[in-house]
Amino acid sequence: MTHDEDRALAFAEKASRGMPGSIKSVADLLLGEGTGICDLTMAQIAARAYTSKPTLVRFAKQAGYAGWRDYRQDFLRASERIEAERARQADVNVNYPFGDGASVREVADKIARIQTLAASEVEAHMDYDALGGAAAAILGANRVVVLGAQHNRDRGRVLAKNLDSIGILCHVPNTDEAGPLTLCLAPHDCVVAISYSGSLSHPPMVFVPGLKDKGVTTIAVTNGERSALGAIANHTLAFPPLEHYHNKIGAFYSGACTSLILDLLYASCYAQQYAHRRGVRERTVSGMRGIMPDDFS
Repeated sequence: MTHDEDRALAFAEKASRGMPGSIKSVADLLLGEGTGICDLTMAQIAARAYTSKPTLVRFAKQAGYAGWRDYRQDFLRASERIEAERARQADVNVNYPFGDGASVREVADKIARIQTLAASEVEAHMDYDALGGAAAAILGANRVVVLGAQHNRDRGRVLAKNLDSIGILCHVPNTDEAGPLTLCLAPHDCVVAISYSGSLSHPPMVFVPGLKDKGVTTIAVTNGERSALGAIANHTLAFPPLEHYHNKIGAFYSGACTSLILDLLYASCYAQQYAHRRGVRERTVSGMRGIMPDDFS
């Protein structure tokens, strides 16, 4: 990596860690998207960072460049090298794991490799104290709410169904329901907030800072490096951000990591009350014998 490429990447990392407002938003977008910005116009990058094109120019000048185009070129070169090394180590490109003309077998092989990579990354980077604390918070909560957008909301519904099976009621609101519902939460309630980017600038994550101020326990499931969500949560369950935010075939890696963490969270809740939960299950199955088919248990 050349000095200029190193300078472009280093400034983005510095801005993401410590600079305020729109400059940090630009840095977070760049670091999350990596080489994906090659397919985005300046206007699209500004829009996705919730800022303006003049801010991108100001960002580039603060990094020591004459303008955005020069900065973008060096940042792309740095990102290409980093992502190529990641793909080599993982033996798969998490953003574009297969190309045009790939056979069904090749597609299946690459997705399986991403699943394996996700499991190893979650295991290697999991904060097990945070996981235990998050499970205890759910078990001790009066109300449990899961916040997430689109696919993360669907993954949250799986967690809610699992928790319901052990007697813990969990609500997963739609985006338009999230604001009114969070206003009703109080201390001893618990929120599980799921967001790969960890941005707090749009619903439903925009409601999370106010929850913390009210004393509601927050559990973040997010990326582990630049997540504003993770920084303010009481318990953060994170994984490395190896995937672009936008430019990808699908959320194969982040989705697999998120689903695994939510399964770990449910399993940890079960484990903390194992004897009680196992007894309830056995009594339920015993009571259903003769009513349900023989394979019910």
